[in-house]
Amino acid sequence: MISLRPQGLCPHLFVLDTEAAIAFYREGLGAVEVFRNTLPNGVILFVELQLGAGRLLVSEETPSLNALAPPTLGGSPVLILLEVADPDAVAERAIAAGAEVEMPVQEMFWGERYGVLRDPFGHRWALSTAREQLTPDEIVRGTAAEPYPSTD
Repeated sequence: MISLRPQGLCPHLFVLDTEAAIAFYREGLGAVEVFRNTLPNGVILFVELQLGAGRLLVSEETPSLNALAPPTLGGSPVLILLEVADPDAVAERAIAAGAEVEMPVQEMFWGERYGVLRDPFGHRWALSTAREQLTPDEIVRGTAAEPYPSTD
């Protein structure tokens, strides 16, 4: 059997308003809808979106399946990394579409331009692009030189 979906990791996000989330991911992150599965009563079961080379599934929160959205859980411990050619432009577009900045896009010691946003549905996104290829030793040295808040 031939797979229509590439093998690999595909996050499945649960939201409180599927149509609004799809509109945000399309407008804010440049997603393209690939497939929509709708129940006979019109409820969206899931939508598959293409984001660059990756895929993303989006569904309405379904408590009976323990498929809960971040607002129901009080936030999300997950950070989805989206590698793009221009994280500044994507961040600007996502913010205009309703995302909030957790960490502005900036140059990072590990050789990437990187920033973190929270979408209007509570999911966290890291936007990144490689600027230079550093060795593991260079990254470790950079890590030691950076001040970090206490994790105590």
